[in-house]
Amino acid sequence: MEITAKKEVKERKATHPWFALLILLILMAFLVNFIPSGEYNRVKLVGRTVVDPASYHTVAKVYSGVGNFFYSFYQGFRDASSLIAMVFFVGAGFGVVKRIGLLQTAIAAVCIKLRKLPFTVVSFMVMLVIATQVLFTGMWELNMVLLPVVIPLFMTLGYDLMTGVGVVMISSCAAFGCALTNPFSTAIAHEIAELPIYSAMWYRFLSFCIEFIAGWLYLLLYVRKIKKDPTKSMSNDLQTRYKALDTASVKFTPALIRAGIVFLAIFIFMVYGTVAKGFQFGEMSACFVAMGLLVGIVYGSNLNDICDMMAEGMKDMFFAGTVMFFARSVLYLLNYAHVIDTIIHFLSLLLINTSSASSAICMYVIQTIINFVIPSGSGQAAITMPIMAPLADIAGITRQTACLAFQFGDGFSNFVYFTNGSLIAMLAIADVPYTRWMKFFWKAFAIIAVIGAVMVGIAATIKLGPF
Repeated sequence: MEITAKKEVKERKATHPWFALLILLILMAFLVNFIPSGEYNRVKLVGRTVVDPASYHTVAKVYSGVGNFFYSFYQGFRDASSLIAMVFFVGAGFGVVKRIGLLQTAIAAVCIKLRKLPFTVVSFMVMLVIATQVLFTGMWELNMVLLPVVIPLFMTLGYDLMTGVGVVMISSCAAFGCALTNPFSTAIAHEIAELPIYSAMWYRFLSFCIEFIAGWLYLLLYVRKIKKDPTKSMSNDLQTRYKALDTASVKFTPALIRAGIVFLAIFIFMVYGTVAKGFQFGEMSACFVAMGLLVGIVYGSNLNDICDMMAEGMKDMFFAGTVMFFARSVLYLLNYAHVIDTIIHFLSLLLINTSSASSAICMYVIQTIINFVIPSGSGQAAITMPIMAPLADIAGITRQTACLAFQFGDGFSNFVYFTNGSLIAMLAIADVPYTRWMKFFWKAFAIIAVIGAVMVGIAATIKLGPF
């Protein structure tokens, strides 16, 4: 009995949300000392700092020691503080919504309406709604607030945890990589490449349709497999806060109706603000604070109970909030050792003396690799596009194709790289370890990535323009 207990404790520790990230951070702290330090010169262009593509030069090697490794924890936390804060405030808002029973009742009511529809219809409808938001806002991180809704929805309909996670994440991946009007990366890339902002939207929409269908079919195959053999589920052994809801006695009380109206009003306002007013993490956090307070008040809870529910909701998000600083800690070490520009310069050399289609696909692969060290879309655009745009001219491919390669490379790989804090946060909210997510998603990502490469190659062949 004692041996079994010790084994269970060991397994539980091995799946701690920090475990794999800490190992990767240690590995990166070691590797940065073996990469030459180098820099590009930065210049101002239309109020934005960009890279002079011909200015790369090596500098004296900057080594990162043991002390700097420990300091990276604080620096990573500070750099990720705005996103960490929003995650905690998401927990506060949904802590009230969940604990008064509004979330459970609403999901159960939806399940009653959808339970007779086949999974193909339900999954397609939900995924399309999620993808539409991302297509036009580029805010795939916003979908972290949908996970606590979508996961129990599909569990109540009889599917496993990973199905609900896949519905949100796969649709977000296809939409973000092919986003039509992403102000955070596409617009910046087009501006630097001197293209009309959001041009070639038709081609990105065509790409989205293909990627979305491919991702949806992958999820259908997974669901079919676990329905035939439930032991093949990739989440049955995971400990999760989510569970199927009882739909036998669903009743909206007057208090829940009032709370629901306030919840929808705030949520709609937040989506409107994100799309039309450019809301960032600060404004979105304010919406979730308002959600927690106002929903609780109209429901009839006293202020002390509301504070308790908000605090409990924040506790639920502890690991989701804290895992993000590991990603930023890795980036701090790369920046400290001055190796990011070296990596970019080395990868750019791979484009020399190749055909136009091969150059475009190679550019796509390079952008995918660079996204590991620069997960910020706007940051990656500002650093790489001043290099890739003239390289595209030299390689005989259009700048539009270079921008497409950047967008695909930046967009799709966000859903596999542990350096992306938003991915780690969403997986923590979903109660899915990173390693388990990769086990589920890697085949889907391979399919999405290959389709992306084909679409980039076609874009180079047809000389996707205007230029």
